[in-house]
Amino acid sequence: MEAEKSASALKEAAKATGTYIREVILENFMSHEYSRITLTPGLNLITGPNGAGKSSILLGIAVALGQTYTDRAGKLSDLIRRGEKAARLTVIFDNREVDGKRPIPWLNSDQLVVTRYLKRSGEYWHYINNRLKTKAEADHLLRRLGINPSNMLIIMHQNMIEEFAARNNVEKLRMVEDAVGASQFRQRIVEAEAKLRDIQAQERSLKRALEDAKAAVSYWKEQYEKLLMRRRLEDEKRRLELEYAWALVAEMEASVSRVRERIDALMLEERKLRGEIEYHELEVDRIRRSLIELIDAVKRGELVNLEGFEKDLDILLEEKGAAEVSKYKLKVNQSDQKRLSYELRRLEKELAERIRNASALGERVKVERKPNEILEEIKATSLKIASLGEVLEEAEDMYLVADARYRETEQRSMEVEENLKKALEEVEYRKEVWRKFLRDLISRVEPQFDAILSSVEGRGRIVLRGLEDPEKASLELHVGFRGAEPIMLDAQTHSGGERIVGTLAFLLALQRYVKSPFRAVDEFDVHLDPLNRERMVKLLLNVAEEEPRTQYIIITPGRIPVKEGVNIILVQNVGGRSAIGRLSE
Repeated sequence: MEAEKSASALKEAAKATGTYIREVILENFMSHEYSRITLTPGLNLITGPNGAGKSSILLGIAVALGQTYTDRAGKLSDLIRRGEKAARLTVIFDNREVDGKRPIPWLNSDQLVVTRYLKRSGEYWHYINNRLKTKAEADHLLRRLGINPSNMLIIMHQNMIEEFAARNNVEKLRMVEDAVGASQFRQRIVEAEAKLRDIQAQERSLKRALEDAKAAVSYWKEQYEKLLMRRRLEDEKRRLELEYAWALVAEMEASVSRVRERIDALMLEERKLRGEIEYHELEVDRIRRSLIELIDAVKRGELVNLEGFEKDLDILLEEKGAAEVSKYKLKVNQSDQKRLSYELRRLEKELAERIRNASALGERVKVERKPNEILEEIKATSLKIASLGEVLEEAEDMYLVADARYRETEQRSMEVEENLKKALEEVEYRKEVWRKFLRDLISRVEPQFDAILSSVEGRGRIVLRGLEDPEKASLELHVGFRGAEPIMLDAQTHSGGERIVGTLAFLLALQRYVKSPFRAVDEFDVHLDPLNRERMVKLLLNVAEEEPRTQYIIITPGRIPVKEGVNIILVQNVGGRSAIGRLSE
């Protein structure tokens, strides 16, 4: 699990920074024509009369380190010394090895030189160790050292103590986070919330996509079912058409069979008739000879039996008539055979055609119904097919595609839902880390804050509010003097001196946790009465003494009793130019 910095860890990190501003060079900046100010670790006291250019030193440091707005000028080019076209500001940080380690380990040089050029035209640019850098690059590098020149908890220009007290409590908390190098906690919340918003946007998009995919699946499923229904009906129709074709074959085969049976019957009848004709003609021939013999006998004058003659004559006529009837029947028979043979050939030809048609549809099937029954069922099936309306042939492929897309979208939706859950947990985790850090920090700073105020007959509390929402979270300073209950520090309830004392007390209590390698305060004491000024100066000197590796830059026009080892810089105005001198006490 990722290890998060605690307030105590930040305190150690602030101690371990080790670097400090070794020198400041101001060229053509405000009242400074060319000034080199040497600074040391620990306490640096810049003093001198008003108007000498003391505050310009701190302003020069801030501008060199990237500050873009100042109360002294509407634009940075207005800070260029009158009559000059450009100014150059240089801040040199010490990076010499201490016990074999450099204070800035990622820089392989004995010094970090930050230079900023200002031109009347409004052009400004940075050089870092003689390399041109964009402002963003310079800001990024300095933030790695914990330096934000716009944070008044690091650099307090003139009147900024009052300005800090007047700032809303949300801004105060953010300044504290920035000063102690804990902005990353808030930044991680912002990043986690941005990630959460992205995932929520994905979830909304996927929900819409899932609904669309579901609708597409529903539509194409309906079309696919229609396609399947049509295929089943068409299969049924083809089966019926096959059955119908072979039913027609069976029907024709029956017709052919009947005609053949009729022809066979006629052929039998023909043989019978020919037998009858032969018989009758033989009888006619026999009787004719018998009659001829009787006639011949009569001609010879022989006596004949007339009754027998008449009888044979009648028989002859009968046989002759029977023969003629049989011949007629034979003629009719032969005519019927000829007609039926023609019909048979026609039927056989049609049968062959029906067999070819049926065979083209499929192998012979067993048929138990009449063709008209099957035809009626074919018509009913065709009506069912027609009732389906338009059926899309691509329905199967489109349904499979839509279903696959739906399942894919559903899977992605489940993954996004899981990611959303993790993102929500991540946001809450980041917020909890941030809350825990602030509570830990304030739990350590508040006793110091109260102790500092107690030395000037005051009491103090630090209250964190609205930590549920980082955007609305705030820090309230509560102070009370001369036995009064601590109330929130503001202009309506506290005097100017009380606000300065309360703010300075908070600033001093926070010093142990500030990440920046230096802190600077300009003329904090101008509105304090002598007693409180003496007390606050003493506290300030004690803090600086307790943190000898941390650089403090104090600007004041008044005298401050200091101990040995304090770097005292005297600024004077000589002929309209600031002159720098050093004193040792």
